[in-house]
Amino acid sequence: MNRIASAAQARQLDLAAARLGVSVDQLMALAGFQSARLAGRILGQAGETATVAVLAGRGNNGADALGCARHLAAWGYRVRAVALGELTDQEGVYAKQARAAAASGADLRPAGEPPGVAIEWAIGGARLVVDGLLGTGSVGAPRTATAEAIRLINERATRVLAIDLPSGLDASSGERAGACVRADDTLMLAIAKSGCVAPAALAWVGRLWQADIGVPTAAYAEAGLQPPHLEGGEPTRFHPD
Repeated sequence: MNRIASAAQARQLDLAAARLGVSVDQLMALAGFQSARLAGRILGQAGETATVAVLAGRGNNGADALGCARHLAAWGYRVRAVALGELTDQEGVYAKQARAAAASGADLRPAGEPPGVAIEWAIGGARLVVDGLLGTGSVGAPRTATAEAIRLINERATRVLAIDLPSGLDASSGERAGACVRADDTLMLAIAKSGCVAPAALAWVGRLWQADIGVPTAAYAEAGLQPPHLEGGEPTRFHPD
């Protein structure tokens, strides 16, 4: 069985996890926690004096990023977060994550129009930018606000942590159809993504990491994948060989 998944296999893994009792909400909660743990490690001795910018796209990847913002704010970091997704559905998982992030002390703003104003506010002076704009289900070139956010990240960010994959990178092939975040670190959740380890992606992913988010072992088998060995549950450096 393969220890590296395409976008379709990653989706099968999520579905298998849900059938076995671990919901998307539960996976998101751990994805945000693990992303925050790695962000804290990257910040190192800068510690709680550091400002972190979190850019949360419209989908599940954005909800993961808002979960990351929640934990970092609760741990004492100064967090500026921009939500590109819909916040009016109060019972939706995205709005719930946004509400929790704000309740933990994150300075959260909707992207608004034009989105560049809020994004520049978040990035300016930040020691680390967390990229949660696009996830493994994204296809084609980033558009409108997302494309503008990617441009500003690449122009102005000091250091970038991408959640699951750099936004704009194809999760299966590693190719780019348009703008793409150039990350310094990429945290692949649950399973390594074939797009992140493809030769075409080397200049965009930075250092590769992997983290457990609570997917049952049997779910990997259902999806035809080999469970990763992640000792102690810590985010771990990923080496393709």
